[in-house]
Amino acid sequence: MELSETKLKEKVLAMLKKEFPDAWVYKTADRWKAGIPDVLVCRKGRFYATELKVGKNKATRLQLYVLRQIKRAGGRVAVCRSVDQVRNLLNNEGGDLND
Repeated sequence: MELSETKLKEKVLAMLKKEFPDAWVYKTADRWKAGIPDVLVCRKGRFYATELKVGKNKATRLQLYVLRQIKRAGGRVAVCRSVDQVRNLLNNEGGDLND
């Protein structure tokens, strides 16, 4: 059975709480603003934004636009499909918009 985006977000948030206790983490809610990445993190003076996707789901044009704007402003961004990809982004080992 495939993991849902909601379950992936829960796993990512649990990992962030456990492995990055020094990070400020904000999980967005779709009802507030279209295009805002699923998880926003500020840690050690760096800003990270990740859009979570599972299966064949792809980031929308708007989601990619917002991620590019964050990257342009100096943030690190990625479309992530696993907890490991989010971990790698925060460890400065990964991050891209290839979806």
